Amino acid sequence: KQWYQRRVRGIPKEIAVENPTCQEIGDVVKSLGLRHEVQPRKHYTRELDRERWQLGRVKVQLLDSDGSPLHDTIKSKGELMEYVATMIPKLKSRSAKGPDQQQASS
Repeated sequence: KQWYQRRVRGIPKEIAVENPTCQEIGDVVKSLGLRHEVQPRKHYTRELDRERWQLGRVKVQLLDSDGSPLHDTIKSKGELMEYVATMIPKLKSRSAKGPDQQQASS
């Protein structure tokens, strides 16, 4: 049970971002130069509450056809998720919003 509880969270809570959009994630991945595809209309099929900020997914190619990483520092999905979580707050779209506007969107 302890192993499950450790693995249930994708990234540490300290660096997690509240309500990231697929466009924000796509912008950060684009800055890395990795091949990616933003699919803004995708959603989890069992999700009944389809809020606009919840829609979308980003598909990223991390490995070459022979299994070698395409980026020098990002070698796994976990490393990519942590990098994206640290970079999203630095985006202009996030810094333009005030704290009261971020609360209103949630």
